Amino acid sequence: MNIAQLQGFVFAAQTGSITQAAKLAYISQPAMTKLIHQLEKELGVQLFDRTGRTIQLNAQGQLFFSYVTTVLDQLQKGIDAVTTKTTNQLKPIRLLVEVASSLIPEIIHIIQQHFPAAPVQLTQRISTLSEPRQFDFIISSRQPQLDRTAIPLLNEEILVGSAQQQFKSQYVTPTELQRLPVIGLGRHNPLRDKVDSYFEALDIHLNYQYEADDPATIRELLLSGAGIGFIPAVTWQKVGRQLHLARIFSNPPFRTIYLTENQQTESNVARIVANALVELFVAERKRSLKI
Repeated sequence: MNIAQLQGFVFAAQTGSITQAAKLAYISQPAMTKLIHQLEKELGVQLFDRTGRTIQLNAQGQLFFSYVTTVLDQLQKGIDAVTTKTTNQLKPIRLLVEVASSLIPEIIHIIQQHFPAAPVQLTQRISTLSEPRQFDFIISSRQPQLDRTAIPLLNEEILVGSAQQQFKSQYVTPTELQRLPVIGLGRHNPLRDKVDSYFEALDIHLNYQYEADDPATIRELLLSGAGIGFIPAVTWQKVGRQLHLARIFSNPPFRTIYLTENQQTESNVARIVANALVELFVAERKRSLKI
């Protein structure tokens, strides 16, 4: 099976005519007929119903057509990506980073390495995700919408940490955390929502002593010894290494972080940035906090 056969099949399917398909492919009608027959023989199925001089895709052909057009489209994008000259006038790269804010410097550095002339528009908070297509990339722990393409970057455990040793061992039960002062992000923050839903399912109410919208502020309060906090094992590892950590026993909470791309703005630049972001999170995952 080769590209000429696949392209010839698409031409025949689109025109419903071997003669017209041959004209589009710049080959003779017998050559196009032979090409289609070879493809059907290789697949072991008939792709067309033939009536006189006209042809029409059958059920097998329609199924095959849906895959072939996708493959040829992706191939053309690949060809365009490596043959189109990059200009200095790059469109802004629009990022929504709802979680993993501690990695923002690394994210920006990666983009600068690949595209130093590209403007970056960074958003960290958004009141609603009803218009996610305004962003090229979204890094979030929210469940992706069904019509978007999302890649799970990592699944990280949420640990408990404090500047002073407040736990008898490296394992702590949810009930033991009720009596301790908690430093947490404000309501409706993705990490706060994950923590609250975990404890609400256990009918446990935490004592939030300090709340703030800025994750950096929360991390500084934790280091000051103001209370305990919840530490994602990968994305908060920098502050976590400076704290006493414990694992919630016996069914610890986890959260999944996704990279969601805007398929409507897919380009060579977007593809390179997406691959680089995946590589960054893979590297960070290897340095995850351990108990």
